[in-house]
Amino acid sequence: MSAKHTHISDVVVVGAGLAAERSAIEAASAGLNVIILSLVPPRRSHSTAAQGGMQASLGNAAMAKGDNPQIHFEDTVKGSDWGCDQEVAKMFTETVPIMIRQLDYWGVPWNRVVAGKKKLPSGLEVEDTKDKEGLITARDFGGVAKWRCCYTSDGTGHTVQFVVDTVVCKMGITVHDRMEAISLIHDG
Repeated sequence: MSAKHTHISDVVVVGAGLAAERSAIEAASAGLNVIILSLVPPRRSHSTAAQGGMQASLGNAAMAKGDNPQIHFEDTVKGSDWGCDQEVAKMFTETVPIMIRQLDYWGVPWNRVVAGKKKLPSGLEVEDTKDKEGLITARDFGGVAKWRCCYTSDGTGHTVQFVVDTVVCKMGITVHDRMEAISLIHDG
């Protein structure tokens, strides 16, 4: 026989991956009482398996020079074969540089620009300038006009999830892991 539990909250977030925990942080920051329900502990969510990186038009690396949210938006629309919701894509490409910097502030150890010349696998030689040294760098992720893939070596999902989960813990957001939402009762 399983036990039944009743929890009362302003917001229930089902799942504990990056999107879920980031949503919980926003709701809690707005003064709402938040509960996260997850089948697995947050640091074991599927978000931790993401390796590549996160696209943001920061324009710090040599191959990202001149990048901006409009160019990122155009790449996103082309990459979706014009099938994406363009309003959402526009909002995303304008917001993501701010979010990357916020994750940096929270402690995500993004790879950084190192000044100097380097030779790319294609044979092209590029030079990252001294004025950009120490800023969040980017790498090519294919199909884009500018390099904008921000990363933490090959463990971006892992490091970002751990940092975001630490923020959730510091904020005192209630997390119930190994728990499933069977039914939700709402008022309104």
